Amino acid sequence: MKKIGFFIILLTVLSGGVWYVQADEAAELMARIDGKQYSENSQTRMYMRIFPDGRDGEVREYRVESYGRGETDSYMVFLEPRSIRGLRILELEEDIRVFFPSTGRIRRITGDQKGGSAGGVGGDFSYEDIGSGSYSQDYRLSMEGEDSVHSIVRGVPLDPESSYLYLLFYIEKNSEQVRKVEYFTREEGHKKTLSLENYTTVQGVEMPSSMEMVNHEDGGITVIEIAAARYNIDIDDKFFNPNRFYR
Repeated sequence: MKKIGFFIILLTVLSGGVWYVQADEAAELMARIDGKQYSENSQTRMYMRIFPDGRDGEVREYRVESYGRGETDSYMVFLEPRSIRGLRILELEEDIRVFFPSTGRIRRITGDQKGGSAGGVGGDFSYEDIGSGSYSQDYRLSMEGEDSVHSIVRGVPLDPESSYLYLLFYIEKNSEQVRKVEYFTREEGHKKTLSLENYTTVQGVEMPSSMEMVNHEDGGITVIEIAAARYNIDIDDKFFNPNRFYR
């Protein structure tokens, strides 16, 4: 019995050691990706197309401008269509505020609300999805496996208010670029899939210029195309001021 107990302890220690190695490997991989995508600040102009019933249904188009500061702060304003022009979303250290120009009111987004459609426009990107962040700092990471093309990393959100149970990141081995992200929730299981394509490097910052989010729950699709991007530039502090961002 003592020998059996010893071997059980040994296997437990060894398996734990394998997990730590996998966690270190995953963290190092995602940190390298963060390094390629990091900038002190950014300005991005993009087009968002929402297909509520899939590609064969109607499409709604939006023109959006966003600013980022470090890994925690972001500001987004909708420029078109006219019906929602001036809708603004501000995130400061995971504290999210939305300004609705139709009412002139600001709404704080907390808890489960972070899983709702960003800006309430019906798209498949949630407030949580569009926020700033870091792969290596925002998740407890481990190697999930691999296929012929990708390394697969599991990320468990460290934010207790996250709407996701875990995410699977598919990283292309040759380029170390995130090509796909699968989102899992406790209730729906595999809820959404994000595809990232057409990576470009601008001012030393590597980013995808095309992103497609598919909602497996309702069949909706949202596509974001980056029209222009600038990095490490001077940005007016008012965009990140909770008392001025809506003016």
